[in-house]
Amino acid sequence: MWCVVMFDLPVQTKTERREATKFRKLLIDAGYSMIQFSVYGKYSPTSSSNMQVEQFIKSNLPAKGEVRIFHLTDNQWASATRFRSKKKEPNEAAPEQFVLF
Repeated sequence: MWCVVMFDLPVQTKTERREATKFRKLLIDAGYSMIQFSVYGKYSPTSSSNMQVEQFIKSNLPAKGEVRIFHLTDNQWASATRFRSKKKEPNEAAPEQFVLF
């Protein structure tokens, strides 16, 4: 499963910029990577861990702006078409899982 977070946050005042930066850093600290500006994603082998992170994000939402969270299966993620400078790019593969003893 992939969890994708998209957001549009106001950045007109110093306080709004601080809140937007705080939210972006919160996502990075939670293991999300920037897919595009204001779009972050994270791979998780199970949907239950995505739901836990979603609850964490909900409890740390900025006061203003819009945040959208959605979940995609590996097949849905792989079926997306991606372009960079008019050239088709391959999609990111699911990260390798580590085994800890």
